[in-house]
Amino acid sequence: MRIIKVSATESTNILAREWYQLNRNTAPVCIQAYEQTSGRGQRGASWISNAGENLTFSVLYPKPKIQIKDQFILSAAIGLAILVALKELKINNLKLKWPNDIMAENLKIGGILIENILNNGSIGTAIIGVGVNVNQIAFPGLPKASSLNLVAGRTFEVAHVRDVILKNIERIMLNFKEGKVGDILADYEGKLFRKNKISTFQMPDDSFLTGIIKGITSTGLLKIEVEDSIIRTFDLKELKLLF
Repeated sequence: MRIIKVSATESTNILAREWYQLNRNTAPVCIQAYEQTSGRGQRGASWISNAGENLTFSVLYPKPKIQIKDQFILSAAIGLAILVALKELKINNLKLKWPNDIMAENLKIGGILIENILNNGSIGTAIIGVGVNVNQIAFPGLPKASSLNLVAGRTFEVAHVRDVILKNIERIMLNFKEGKVGDILADYEGKLFRKNKISTFQMPDDSFLTGIIKGITSTGLLKIEVEDSIIRTFDLKELKLLF
């Protein structure tokens, strides 16, 4: 896969979208930033990353052979691919926090933000944004953030981490093209952070809900068992897991 490096950009996802506008027939390409000045996460949250210490990139992947209704399955598959990559790097106790945070030792070390460009009722191109905390060791005001360095106790070569992750992203995207992806949702649930544990969630009105995470639906809604063993489903905007 071609890799384009930039010194700084507002967001690699934005840059990838601009690249697509100028290169509609491009092959898969990875755009990596030494510094990302306005990185984004879910719910419009900022992704704060020290320049040069971490990994921030976006993969522009045309014609991914994925239906619009399966957009969450793509996100789940990318998350699982990153876990495989990190396991290769000897990172342990890995989980996926719904919908797309990467966890190690119960702390957040990365995240995924996928933005799909639709074309004639299908996904024409997937923009797969990935952020991984690699060598940063201080996260002021973020007590639940960590990095590969802090988890493993050693310094990593950022380019090597990128290459291992890209290898596994390419593998899963090829599996999609060949129809060999297996049961991604079951695999995702097997790695789901705090599954079958009592957890507290914050609602949009700042009230709280206590329940047990039981799994996800095919469209990515979170299934929570509340009182009287009732299963309720929620989308991303309807609650936030507190941990």
